[in-house]
This record gives sequence, structure tokens and C-alpha cells, in this order.
Amino acid sequence: MSVAAIILAAGKGTRMRSKRAKVLHELGGEPMIARAIAAVAALEPEPIVIVVGHQAGEVEAAASFSKARFALQEPQRGTGDAARCGLGQIPAGFAGDVLIAYGDMPAITPATLRAFLDAHRKRGAKLSFISIMLDDPGAYGRVIRDGGGRVEKIVEFRDATPAERAIKEINTGFYLVDAAILRSALAELKPGNAQDEYYLTDIVAIARARNAKVEAWVAADPAQFAGINSREELANMEAEIRAAVNRRLMQSGVTIVDPSTAYISERAEIAPDCVIGPNVQIIGACKLGEGVRIDGTAWLSNVIVGPRCHLKLGVRAEDCVIGEESEIGPFANLRAGTELAGHNRIGNFVETKKARLGRGTKASHLSYLGDATIGADTNVGCGVITVNYDGYDKHQTVIGDRCMVGCDTQLVAPVKVGSDVFVASGTTIVRDVSDGSLVMSHHPQRERAGWMAAWRKRHGQG
Repeated sequence: MSVAAIILAAGKGTRMRSKRAKVLHELGGEPMIARAIAAVAALEPEPIVIVVGHQAGEVEAAASFSKARFALQEPQRGTGDAARCGLGQIPAGFAGDVLIAYGDMPAITPATLRAFLDAHRKRGAKLSFISIMLDDPGAYGRVIRDGGGRVEKIVEFRDATPAERAIKEINTGFYLVDAAILRSALAELKPGNAQDEYYLTDIVAIARARNAKVEAWVAADPAQFAGINSREELANMEAEIRAAVNRRLMQSGVTIVDPSTAYISERAEIAPDCVIGPNVQIIGACKLGEGVRIDGTAWLSNVIVGPRCHLKLGVRAEDCVIGEESEIGPFANLRAGTELAGHNRIGNFVETKKARLGRGTKASHLSYLGDATIGADTNVGCGVITVNYDGYDKHQTVIGDRCMVGCDTQLVAPVKVGSDVFVASGTTIVRDVSDGSLVMSHHPQRERAGWMAAWRKRHGQG
């Protein structure tokens, strides 16, 4: 049987005290709606419809990876109205089950949704929803059952009697509904409640009144249904995700010196015998080879680090490749497009951008290498700058193999330096240099004997 999905993501999230839509706030380095989409997508529903409202364009952009359809709910008049908007994007001829999920419940797992779908179909239900048991059910909607234990309806907390509020079984808001039942039930909804909204929960009573089989599937792990409604809840879930990632990595053979300050993406791949020091952020799809050591206070985003590299204190790197057995830092900045072939040395206060360095090439101190291709076994001295920007365009610098580029050299791009070139300190290179050359642009040194004594005398220091 086919399945479609509707993800409700139209709300503003006023308790977040934010101008951003709630589902755009990040968890584990990605918008929380991305996590909800990933869980739902594991069921391979067709189509997936995302109901948007507040900051609709931004939410659509954040969910664009999913190839979902979008439905606009404007104004927002409750979950029932949102589901109705979403249903409008599902073809009229669709005859399978419709999963209804939420963009602000990012802890749900694909395994739980799969078990829910299997139970729904095994029981032959026309409408199923996920419930959980809570010792303190708070303000959630209560599941009302008859004397035989069959589901009668769901009552929202605001509309519940004291006896109903004492019930500990609550509705999570996840539904699987036969498409025909859902269409007719949503058409019947009325806003006769304390909030003057269309409650999605009312479809349960409507389905029961039509003698459709309704089931509540009681999930074993209530934590998966924690919604994000405040900054505190966002931070708490972030901490849980981070702790789980760190535990998994340590169990696989990674040393994390201070797990409380290690922020590591779930998408990161870190090989055994890596050592992660304090205050390290590893964001996105990073990949660290075996034996990598990060001393601490580092920020890596979408970086591939080869085996046995050593990243010293204060390294920042993004969208780049660091070849094996390289030494980076301290306080080095590897910007997007940097590629190090291996056995490289990028030292303190060196910045690279779209720079390709051959095997064994070093830049140890205080240099900027932008839009550059440098061969193997070349030494870049202190204070070397590739002058790549003319105010309008960026230009390329090419340096060959086995070169010695002296301190305080400026290479005014576009320029090419051949292999086996020795560049004298203080040189400004404005033209191409042939292989095997010595290149210099020194001004003659001049000296005035006794000048300092006269200067001091003029300033009353004699």
C-alpha cells in the first residue's frame, strides 16, 4: 500500500521569542525541520507535503533538499486547518494512508515511524495515532477510551474536564489515516473550541462516529516526541544529541578529552585513535582519518583530514582537504577550496583560500596564499603574500616545485614562478619567472653615519 506524508511546519513558535520560524532553529548543525523530514522520508512516502506559513520562503529553502511539495497555510487556524491545506497538495486519486507529522518534533526516528506504520496496517485500522504514557502529562491532549479500552476521542487540555485531565495517556499528534477518511473528516471540522481553531484531534471522534477502526499505538520511548517550544528545550535537545554522538565515537575508539566541550556533527566520520581536545567544533560532513590529533579550540566544517595529521591550537578550516601527516597551526585559517596534498606544514597565522599545495610544501609563518597553486617541496617564507585581488577580479598565482620563496615576498597575480626558483627576501614579483632562476627586486641600501645622534639632539635628548 502507498503512503503520503504531511509535515506541519507553519507555526511561528512565539515561545521561542524569535523572529525566525521555529523549525528553522538549528539542532546538530541543521534546521530542526531537516531532521523531521529525514525521519519521514525513510518511509519513502510519495508525495511529502510540507505545510508552511510563517517565513514560508525561508522554510521552503531549508527543506529544498527533500523535493517536497509545499502548501501555504495563511492565516494559521490550527492543526486541522494545516492538515487540510497539506491534503490539497496530495492528488485527489490517492488512495493509500497519509502520515501526519511535525516539523518541530526532531527527535522522532525512522524506526519508530516504520513500527507505527506496520502496526497500523497489521491491525487493519483506518485511523491510527501515536500515544505515550506520561506521569506528568501537562497540557497535552488526553486520549479518552471507553470501558472496553477502545479509543473514543482526544480531548485538548483546555477543553478537558478535571477527570479527563487526570488521564496519563496523551496524544503525540502523529497520525496515519486512510486518505478517504481524512478528506471527509477534515471537511467536517468546526472551530467550536476554546481556541476558535480547527483541531486535528477531532478527526478521531469523527472517524469513530462513522464506525471506522481507530487505534492508538502506544510508543515505548516518550522522549522521541518531545517538541521544541523554547530556547531551553532547544538547548536541552542539542545537549542530548551531542552527548549521544560523543558516546558513539568514544565507543568506536576515539579519544575525546573533554566531552562537555566537544561539539561534533552526527554526519562526521572519525576514525579510531583520533584524539579530540577541548573546545572543538566539528561541523557538517567532516571526515578524519586514523590517528588525527586536534589539540583544542578548533573549528572544522566539511573538512577531510588525512591520517596522522596534527591540528594545533586555534585551527579554523572549512570546505577543504588536508592530506595525510600534515601539521596545521597554531592559529591557522584554511578557507574554502584549500587542498593540501600531504606532509604539509601550515603554521601560525597563515591563511589559505582556494590554494592547492603539493606534497611536502610548507608555509610556516604569517602568510596569505589565495587563489594559488604551489608545487611539491616548496618553502614559503614568513610574510609571503599572493596579491590576488585587483579591486574587481581575483587572479591566479602559480609556483612550481622545490622553490624557496623568501620572507616578505609579494607575488602580484596573475603570475607564474617556475620550478627550482629561489626568490630573495623582500622581492615583489610582477612578471613570470623561469625555471631555476634567482629573482630579486632589492633597492640599494643606504647609510648615514651619525644620523641618530643628530636626531636625538634635535629632539632635546642629546
